[in-house]
Amino acid sequence: MWGAPFILGLLTSIAGVVLLGATFFTSMVTVFFVGMMLVIGGVLEIAAAVRSRGEGRGTFWSFMLGGVLTTVVGILTVMYPAAGLASLTLLIAGYFFASGLFHVITSVMDRYFQWGWDLAYGLISLVLGLSVMARWPASSVWLVGTLVGLAVFFRGISMMSGSLMLRRGIRHVHA
Repeated sequence: MWGAPFILGLLTSIAGVVLLGATFFTSMVTVFFVGMMLVIGGVLEIAAAVRSRGEGRGTFWSFMLGGVLTTVVGILTVMYPAAGLASLTLLIAGYFFASGLFHVITSVMDRYFQWGWDLAYGLISLVLGLSVMARWPASSVWLVGTLVGLAVFFRGISMMSGSLMLRRGIRHVHA
């Protein structure tokens, strides 16, 4: 019962290590995937616009324009993956910066229980965001692939940990 999730977690962690070893390839595959998801989402939004046209609630133009924009951005991302990767990197850097700034301000202002950890997280996020922005567009080559590789690696670790907890729980039930 616990063995299959453990093996899956182990394979997922190994895949994460492989992805970390090929960050540029991982980045490009991720950008292609994001672009294709945008195209699919945009086409579905256009289909929703066509379906809602007869309802008269005024949602047609909202769905149609959003769908066209999403589809065009997806197509451009797939056609120009380097520009898509640079844009995605800048977006992530902005997120790190804004999130870090938010956590620094709220932790210092509110001083809730163990606020120092949140402050540390915020400062690290701020530095990471500024560092990625300062090295942009060169940071585009490694950032997205590194983040995806780390996410896959730690997902595998989490799956293995969960399966070992399940194993421990099964032993307690039988004892």
